[in-house]
Amino acid sequence: MSIKNFFALLFVVSLSVFLYLRFGATLLNEMSQNENKSVIKYEKSSEQNIEKSSYIPSISIENNFASENENFILLTSLISAILSFFGFVISSYYSMRNHRRNEEIFNLQREKERLEMEKLQQEILALQRGEL
Repeated sequence: MSIKNFFALLFVVSLSVFLYLRFGATLLNEMSQNENKSVIKYEKSSEQNIEKSSYIPSISIENNFASENENFILLTSLISAILSFFGFVISSYYSMRNHRRNEEIFNLQREKERLEMEKLQQEILALQRGEL
């Protein structure tokens, strides 16, 4: 795994954690508050005609870990996302720069080999003319 891929993965994970903690917990709390208590009425026996009500409490999903340290975790994940984004950009820049430099070196070596081949061909032709 290259360092560029590492920073890209770190950016995605830390941004996902930040967005989940920032917006996901809020949405879950709003959903649990909007649920109303359900009422179930039933007859115990047909002779007594007694109705009983039982309440089913709404299901509340609470993230105690996020609520206790929410600010710290949000700040940490945001800083991690920002730093990993800059790390990704910088490593991508250096990778592209290195790729260009290697390409230029390859082109120079190819040109040098071409010139050497031309020089050797001229020497061979000169030797052949001298021998004949």
